[in-house]
Amino acid sequence: MNTKCLVASVAGAVVLFVGGYVLYELVLGGFLEANMGTATGVMKESPDFLWIVVGQLASGGVLATVLGWKGATDAAGGARGGALVGALIAVAFGFMTLGTMNISTLTWAIVDVVVAAVLWGAAGAVVGIMLGRGD
Repeated sequence: MNTKCLVASVAGAVVLFVGGYVLYELVLGGFLEANMGTATGVMKESPDFLWIVVGQLASGGVLATVLGWKGATDAAGGARGGALVGALIAVAFGFMTLGTMNISTLTWAIVDVVVAAVLWGAAGAVVGIMLGRGD
């Protein structure tokens, strides 16, 4: 991983972290609560942000790596690729989780695909710009 990819990874992680808070907590917090599954006690009272940051850095790394392989070097290409990657990850995780745990509903799994596409598309746009810098 070169410096440009590392910087793009961190930039993508920042967008995912901030955008995730805005979309999942502020905008959709009530909807998420209304569409939780029957499992109880699975959410922490207070999130442990260290692990969230680690996860977002890994997500930014995935995005920068995939978009680098794809050759995305602008906002449009990054947004398209990011939206696709985010939607596919959400489908994979959401439906595997739906099939094995009682922590969400089908409605939430479907909505999450759309939200992830928007969020990862925004992060992908930033990553694409960062990957194209200096070209």
